[in-house]
Amino acid sequence: MAVQRKPVTIHYRKFSRPTGVRHTLEDLIRSAMDSTDAKGHRIRDRYLSRTWTVLTDNLFINFFSDGREGTPLVFGDILHFTKGHLQALCTTANQDASMVPVQQIRAPAQSEYVHSQMFWMVKGDHAFVLQSQSLKTGEFEEYLEWLLKTCTNKMQATHNVVLESRFDAEAVGGDLGDIQEIIVGGVAAISPLTVADKTTSRAGETPEEERVVTEQGHIDTGRRTGFAAAKEILSVLLGGDANVASLLSAVPEDAELNVQVHIGYQTKRRKVNRAALKHLQTGLRNLPDSQLQVRTKGANVAADGSIRLHHSASIRLLKAQDGDSQIIGSLLDPSDVLRAMFEAYATFLGNGKIQETGQQALEAG
Repeated sequence: MAVQRKPVTIHYRKFSRPTGVRHTLEDLIRSAMDSTDAKGHRIRDRYLSRTWTVLTDNLFINFFSDGREGTPLVFGDILHFTKGHLQALCTTANQDASMVPVQQIRAPAQSEYVHSQMFWMVKGDHAFVLQSQSLKTGEFEEYLEWLLKTCTNKMQATHNVVLESRFDAEAVGGDLGDIQEIIVGGVAAISPLTVADKTTSRAGETPEEERVVTEQGHIDTGRRTGFAAAKEILSVLLGGDANVASLLSAVPEDAELNVQVHIGYQTKRRKVNRAALKHLQTGLRNLPDSQLQVRTKGANVAADGSIRLHHSASIRLLKAQDGDSQIIGSLLDPSDVLRAMFEAYATFLGNGKIQETGQQALEAG
């Protein structure tokens, strides 16, 4: 039986409002979609008016919804296609063939093959993104920059659209004691063992106890570092070059050495001293996001290496008509995506991870 739903991860970002910008990202997008183009067409009424073309790539908001059951928000998708793209197709008619022919075909007339489709919802300055294969949060930012600054004039040219999720209490919300583990892959920005040492707190504070540094010998973060750097990290972790030499003697000559450091805390007290985590954040500030993951209680895991809140959901798949029957495809049902994103918003709002942002009216132009 075909699966009718797909498990997904909805990522949270927050609009970093530039100095002087009084309106929320929600208001800016709504106003841009209500604006008119050079030919007098309202942008939300004509897809070509909101199509951003970069060389042969084309991106545009296809599905757009203003509000959900009386709740103000904006929701939509972004489609990505390349004009004239050829799609690979293999022919499997001859079951006894030693190999199958592969050919490239064009899309039917007046059609284009869709590379990817992503979804987004913005409530106030809070953005929820369902990434796709070729469209990530970065592409969403770039599209919004074009929509708000070039396609319309809702933002000044000197302002940037930045959707961020900072590793601190203000963005994540709740107690920093919720942070369970920080994972570093590749070159370390600080010596991990310095975190495990007993440190002197400020006057009147009790030194933090039962700190633990966990070491793990193999990882796969998708990033590579030089052998010398990996060896240096192991020397710090294992207490000297002699111990490293003993370990490396068991590594095959043609093997690649991967190093990952897990830095976590275990304490009998419910609350963990914030000072150590602040020092750790400072020490890791220059480490690329792709080499840093943060795991917290119930939320803050970066699947692609960046740091952000996420919400797990299950989305209904659309069906396609195949003769007299229907088959389940791979496209997500936009209405069910909106349901899941609003659920993510309500969950984060309810558990204190995010706060509501005020709304201000913004005229279309």
